[in-house]
Amino acid sequence: MKQTPGPVIGAPSFVQPANVADNARFLAGRVDEVALCFFEARSCLDYTAADLPPDLAALPLTWHVHLPVDLPWPRKKDAAAVRVAVELALRVFGRAAPLGPWAAVLHAPKGSPVLQRFILRHAAASWQRRSKVPLLLENTDICDIAGLGRGFPAEHGLGFCLDVGHLMGYAQNALWASSLPETAALIHWSAPGARDQHLALHRFTASQWHLARQLVARLPRTCRHLLEIFRWQGVEESLPLLRDLLASQPDTVSPGCPHGPLNAKTAE
Repeated sequence: MKQTPGPVIGAPSFVQPANVADNARFLAGRVDEVALCFFEARSCLDYTAADLPPDLAALPLTWHVHLPVDLPWPRKKDAAAVRVAVELALRVFGRAAPLGPWAAVLHAPKGSPVLQRFILRHAAASWQRRSKVPLLLENTDICDIAGLGRGFPAEHGLGFCLDVGHLMGYAQNALWASSLPETAALIHWSAPGARDQHLALHRFTASQWHLARQLVARLPRTCRHLLEIFRWQGVEESLPLLRDLLASQPDTVSPGCPHGPLNAKTAE
């Protein structure tokens, strides 16, 4: 329910110490979208009408869900166990169904790339049998998504969520060199600080700003943007910076510096 011109920019459902409903009401009119941070499966299943009341659907917001990071993925190739984990993810996602979220973001499980590919392949099939909502894989410290193999997400009907803080903070050079940024449906923005601190954008170093300006030129025009910063002050400070960044002209790639994230991580 976009109210203003320009790219869709959102914030997490936790930017102040209050429940989901109070955060959403606070954010309405300040951002375009809310990322429902359903990080803990059991806690989210315990939400009541006070946390997710029906009247949230009337707010001038769009929504997406970040699925739990504590899903019970198997530690070996076990398709039945994958289905159990996906069933739990779907139950959690179902709590947001009245809001009509457009996507669900998923972290890859721990394990070798072979195990990750097995789990995610079966997870995608299980999810798609039950839901038409796109499932987006996010790059994290344990999986940059590029390492799953060229074309893996698209081959299995999965989308991509690019976390810029993780890209920079973990020096994910293979991801930077891949074509995944050009396919991203959702971008998570934060300054990495000490690897993964989710800081306001004014905490970018000069080299990180340079990398961000290069990155913007590669992103699809249709992608949405999330300031994944968990304090309103940081979101508020970052909003004009992100808008200016998205409207800026791209920087050129420095000759002899092909490893963008590594260069940005170590330069300052």
